[in-house]
Amino acid sequence: MVGHLNAFLSVFLSVYGQISAMDFSNYDALLERAHGQLPERINTTARFEMPQVDILMEGNKTILKNFVQVAKAFSREEGQLQKFLTKELGSYSTVSGERLIFNKKVYGKKIGDAVKRFAADYVICPQCGKPDTHYASMEGIKILKCEACGAWKPIKAIV
Repeated sequence: MVGHLNAFLSVFLSVYGQISAMDFSNYDALLERAHGQLPERINTTARFEMPQVDILMEGNKTILKNFVQVAKAFSREEGQLQKFLTKELGSYSTVSGERLIFNKKVYGKKIGDAVKRFAADYVICPQCGKPDTHYASMEGIKILKCEACGAWKPIKAIV
């Protein structure tokens, strides 16, 4: 396989000429060096699990009991998730300790679906499917940038 790689690289170098003659015989050493420079979060093989919402209905109020844990699982600020859920569910909400309280009855499935939409739009990378993303700004546009594969996509602001 290293022979095929050397042949490909020599053709590539002759066409593009950007890299002078390099010794690719130490491919394994170069690969180990590149692997060592990856962030620790990316090197782990643990899979991301979508957090399950824990809902409690109390009179005319609906309580998301594990709100803080959901926000932490997504590595997002609680305020961002609260704004998104408030907008998606059309209900005023307040944070009380670890819980998010909606001022109307909202069924658990509807809240769970909204949390999944938040993850798809603001957490999960559309290219590689990993949750290792963060918000950045590119020319004044807010983007979701993946730390694992480097992909990015523009995102709309949570109003």
